[in-house]
Amino acid sequence: MSYKINLCDEQSCTQCFACQQACPKHCISRKETEAGFFVPEINRDVCIECGACMKVCHKLEGKVEFQDPLTASACWTHDLVDREHSSSGGAFSVMAKAILHAGGVVFGATMDTQLRVRHIMIDKVEDIRLLQGSKYLQSEITDSYQQVRKCLKEDQKVLFTGTPCQVAGLYAFLKRKPENLYTCDVVCHGVPSQKAFDIWTERIGIRSTSSKVNFRFTKGWGFQMSRHLIAPTKAGDFKKLIYPNKGYYLRAFTSGLMFNEACYSCPYAQPKRVSDVTIADYWGLGTMKPFHHPTHKGVSLLLVNNEHGEELLNLCGDVLYREERPMEEAIKGNGNLENPSSRPIGRDTYYQDSISMDIQSLQQKYRIQPNLRDYIRIIKQTINSLR
Repeated sequence: MSYKINLCDEQSCTQCFACQQACPKHCISRKETEAGFFVPEINRDVCIECGACMKVCHKLEGKVEFQDPLTASACWTHDLVDREHSSSGGAFSVMAKAILHAGGVVFGATMDTQLRVRHIMIDKVEDIRLLQGSKYLQSEITDSYQQVRKCLKEDQKVLFTGTPCQVAGLYAFLKRKPENLYTCDVVCHGVPSQKAFDIWTERIGIRSTSSKVNFRFTKGWGFQMSRHLIAPTKAGDFKKLIYPNKGYYLRAFTSGLMFNEACYSCPYAQPKRVSDVTIADYWGLGTMKPFHHPTHKGVSLLLVNNEHGEELLNLCGDVLYREERPMEEAIKGNGNLENPSSRPIGRDTYYQDSISMDIQSLQQKYRIQPNLRDYIRIIKQTINSLR
């Protein structure tokens, strides 16, 4: 039987689930794929074929508005504590504080104590910590789009942060760009599933004893995995390093082995952007123009993509240091500002092998074993943190 209403399949769905949040009959559920991603599934017995779901799909409608960035800048917060808790320069925390001080709310991804990543809303400055730091897996949107719409109707300022496809999903859901909505996307490599992350934490034996996993070095700029313990060690420590021999998840990530199928043909991996502002690590800083500031504490790349984004930055005052840089330099250091991540052949088999193979064999087969540089990096970052 042919149906008038058909949604994205596994190859194209970005898992924003605007369709599910727009359905007036609540007849769209989430069907899990073998790799742990989800695609929409319609209960045909309940569906009235109104088309509300298709009208809010940013992939099916194709009405996404892209913009050439106005400026590219290197930036960081003057608040050293915020900078230490951020993945790079702390640009997000400055923007979030500005919105919260104005009586608004902020939406972003958090990792809860069950090690699950999902979008939440915060309305207190002290809760910014929940949203800081990179999460190298898919964030479940839950009902965030509906919450954003409710806050906007109440005339609150809203800052929504996420991947470009999540922002595009929000705009499609709202069918407009309200003046009191500010959006910030991250330069995205691609997203693994929650299942991939759960498999890894189970395999290395940290799932039942950890309340949080950090993917990035927390006292400087770089990669160093650690976890927060549910109970302290005998020395009273709540934090423990995850050494490179067990940190193969991040190496599988950088190799592109675990991404959602839609990520490999991502239309948002380009210089033109969908959000008001874009943030990332400023990799390649100083390669095309001299940069005369220390970088070991972390530097953010900030793209201001329209006048609304500039308005957001004006709300931040002088807490955020900004130095304009060549756009070409920003693109050169962040490949996903130009192209989507390539799909490796190993993507076909990695998920099953990550369950069935022993860890050493898995790392050897997919060439994600640690090397000497991984251990040297830990030493260097520890030294930098003492400066």
